[in-house]
Amino acid sequence: MPYNINSGYGAVSAHSVTGASGPIGKTFHVCKAGSNAYAYLSALYPVDSDGVVRVYAADGVADEVEIQAAIDAAKGGTNAYVFVYAGAYTLAAAITMAGKSSLHLVGVNGGGCDVGCVGAAALTQGGSCAVVIMEAYGELTGFQIINKAGYPAVTMADGKWRANIHHNYFHMTQGTACNIIDCAGTGMAHGYICNNKFQTYVGGAITSAITVYGAFSVTIANNWINNHSGTMDVGIELNASAQAMIVNNIVSDDGGAGTITVAIALGGSAMNTAINNRVAVLSGRGFTGGTVNRSFVDNRDAAAGGETCIET
Repeated sequence: MPYNINSGYGAVSAHSVTGASGPIGKTFHVCKAGSNAYAYLSALYPVDSDGVVRVYAADGVADEVEIQAAIDAAKGGTNAYVFVYAGAYTLAAAITMAGKSSLHLVGVNGGGCDVGCVGAAALTQGGSCAVVIMEAYGELTGFQIINKAGYPAVTMADGKWRANIHHNYFHMTQGTACNIIDCAGTGMAHGYICNNKFQTYVGGAITSAITVYGAFSVTIANNWINNHSGTMDVGIELNASAQAMIVNNIVSDDGGAGTITVAIALGGSAMNTAINNRVAVLSGRGFTGGTVNRSFVDNRDAAAGGETCIET
């Protein structure tokens, strides 16, 4: 069985949560209408005595309404869980965790791979906005996410810290410039963006797979980024971030129709570190920024067939 970093970052299986009020808060469930999961869970979790609905049925049209209702029913700061079960969910507007700190949004069965997810719960954005808007201490895991061209998949606002985005599969829809994961200001400080897979779904122009602006002490690790069609300016981009750890990521343009201008950019502060990253892009396009001979350890691009470590 592959190592599943979910257990290290706090995600749990739906089967290990009782749903009762307590240290982890309540659990809420979103299923496809008419599914076996909905029939089972709606019988298991009838409406609470205080009128709180625990199970929601999504009908395939504007499914953000049901997912948002489950999030809104959760109490912020209680470690509440919202589980989204297998199926294709079409969104007309963004799902937002705003005001619900310490909330876990989990695609059920999505965490069984070292990187990415099995795609059991797929979110496709039809509206002109992000797919998911994160909140401080929030978790997003186990989803296949298809963004609308020109709009990010996940955003983190300035001042929202310590979120955890991991084990998702981002089918990148390009077309006009945007960042797939877009963290503004100090958003994502002390947070984790780990073990996600990024794959071009529809080609075109795109700015980056991951952009972090002013967040400090962020960890970006074990992500796989493959831009096999269209153009990508930067795979992983830091601007004014400091004390960031960029570790064990793989960035590739397939050597074919896709191009990446810079795989990993440690911009802004000199106090960032890139260790053991592999970037299958043209020689000289691997890394920028950082401090020569201090920020970079055991990183490799296409120079000399990947045999030579890149220092800057």
